[in-house]
Amino acid sequence: MRTFLDRLHDLKVKEVAQRQIKVSEKSLSEQAETLGVAPDFRTNLMREPDAPISLITEVKSKAPGRNNVERLDPEAVVCDYEAGGAKAISVLTDENWFGGSLETLEKVHAATTLPLLHKEFIITPYQLLEGRVRGASAALILAYYFQETKLREIIAEAKMIGVEAVVECSLENELPRVLAVNPDILMINNRAIAAIPEEPTATYDLGSVDVISSWWERYPDLRSWKKQEGKLLISASCVNSPEDVKSLLKIPCDAALIGNAAMVAPDRVKFLRSLSKTAN
Repeated sequence: MRTFLDRLHDLKVKEVAQRQIKVSEKSLSEQAETLGVAPDFRTNLMREPDAPISLITEVKSKAPGRNNVERLDPEAVVCDYEAGGAKAISVLTDENWFGGSLETLEKVHAATTLPLLHKEFIITPYQLLEGRVRGASAALILAYYFQETKLREIIAEAKMIGVEAVVECSLENELPRVLAVNPDILMINNRAIAAIPEEPTATYDLGSVDVISSWWERYPDLRSWKKQEGKLLISASCVNSPEDVKSLLKIPCDAALIGNAAMVAPDRVKFLRSLSKTAN
């Protein structure tokens, strides 16, 4: 069965080919080489024992089957996120399904000094460079798109380019090969996005914040990975309330990525503060 991610893969192949006609990879690489060191995404999010969870808040105007805002004002959203205590900001750059763009990433970069996660369906180093030159500190790498050898290669490419690779699993069968490459940053998506069918609208919102805790309990290799110094564990999706955050604090989860819930909150600042103040 073809999935939503397969559909997006095909779309990205076409999009990247079109953009490469206008701006070569060599040109992007030369631009990236002139940049200073990006803000440290991983260090900014590492959580000390008994400290509140670190929040990664997301800028996205829509998702499959829903609109978060009628008109996205990135600067205003960033202002709310900073006031709410965000430690990093994720920026969706897919236009077709999530209403984002590389220009949005650039605007967010201009509006904040927080480290930025370039959240895109990345299949090539060219996209890593696109994010880097627009201010990204980190880039989302979906395990779904890469077998072990290729996953090692794209992580190495990211490091050379100057962005931190945030490796995401959303299916249990992806976890062994991800742990095999020993990433510095692991994001577990509580929504099985890799299993969503090609037409995603009816099933996109399914998931549970308990997924990451279940994996933690059932996979000794995951616990061993986290015992290494400097490993960052992130929970993504289905984190919508202080109760959800409290469940994450039962395991050594460093950060939570808050997407739609942050965008649609009537008072974003109040909502985020309620999450960041949650204690175990």
